[in-house]
Amino acid sequence: MANKLSRRKFLLTSGAVASGVSLGLSGLPHTGQVLGANDSINVGLIGTGGRGNWLNKLVKNVPQMDVVACCDVLPFRLDEGLSLAADKAKGYEDYRKMLDNKDIDAVIIATPLSLHSQMAMDALDAGKNVYCEKTMTYDIDQAKALTKKVKNSNQVFQVGYQHRYNELYNRIHDIINEGHMGELTHITCTWNRNGDWRRNVPDPKLERLINWRMYLEYSGGLMAELSSHQLDIVGYLLGAHPLQVTGFGGIDYWKDGRETYDNVYTVFQYPNGIKADYNSITTNSYEGFSMKFYGTKASLIVKSEQGHHAYIYVEPTLLREMKETDGVSGATMKSWERGEPLEITVKNQADGDEGPTTAALTHWAKCMREGDDVIANVDFGRQGAISVHMANMAMRNGTIEKWKDEYNV
Repeated sequence: MANKLSRRKFLLTSGAVASGVSLGLSGLPHTGQVLGANDSINVGLIGTGGRGNWLNKLVKNVPQMDVVACCDVLPFRLDEGLSLAADKAKGYEDYRKMLDNKDIDAVIIATPLSLHSQMAMDALDAGKNVYCEKTMTYDIDQAKALTKKVKNSNQVFQVGYQHRYNELYNRIHDIINEGHMGELTHITCTWNRNGDWRRNVPDPKLERLINWRMYLEYSGGLMAELSSHQLDIVGYLLGAHPLQVTGFGGIDYWKDGRETYDNVYTVFQYPNGIKADYNSITTNSYEGFSMKFYGTKASLIVKSEQGHHAYIYVEPTLLREMKETDGVSGATMKSWERGEPLEITVKNQADGDEGPTTAALTHWAKCMREGDDVIANVDFGRQGAISVHMANMAMRNGTIEKWKDEYNV
């Protein structure tokens, strides 16, 4: 990263009325059969729980895309999914029977994490395009195998990292990589909540099916369900995977039979000596979602779980340089000296999850119709899944887990 800071360019780039940027992210080319520009895309939704039915609703925002089939093993969840889908949508209890439906062009997989890999492999074998919710796979071997399967297929495969389609992070990418913050050295990510993370269970027999995030058989816990998004964004901003990780976690507060940790704290090392820590707790919601990037000239802070907002705080050393060399207005300088930030804004500022996730689904449709490159592609999905699993192994085993050459499929 550049160490020299162009102060004028910094002001123009970081100002409160920064212009929007296009989704300038590279991805895997789609080389399979391209649907016609006017073709409708028939989608089968596998998993009609909270996230699945949120996607079910948002598909309605995508022109000429319809959920024509839903699958879930819980009848009341399936009924809810069908109520949100297209008229005369078909219901299935077995996803494999859904995949036999020749009228379905693509599937969305929004099931417990442990099911992602096999369902995605089966969908690709059935000739379906795939939108697979994060985290892409439960473990490292699955991540490697699914990557190979996708690269040997002709289908469009996209991972549900919707923040890749948030223009704010494209702007942040430019600010960091053009050197406006000086040399980036450290990153801190939090995702804090105050609550037991449980869902109501109408029948005790359904406990593990409904609260699957609590059990190691199905889930990667807080790292997979929350920190995974931040791991993906950091990987994109740095253009690199982590080199090693260590950390601590525990079931220290919610003594309710859960198996996944109720708090996690991990530290990753990236190339060029950059350290990034990711922590998530369930006993205090202060700061909620935040990402903090520390450079030698400035800090960049992303706040708020819904509708992310970003701000730049200028370092005192930079202010002294500006006073000596730049004609910055007295009011602006006093504002910065008080520690007040510059807000980073973009043309399509998201005010919640709906915008980025709709953009992700819309781009998935565009890739199917026009053969565009996939942005949140299987390589990024593999990197995220492996990073999550490395962190969980480090916490459970009390080790330092290193990235291995075999992870680079």
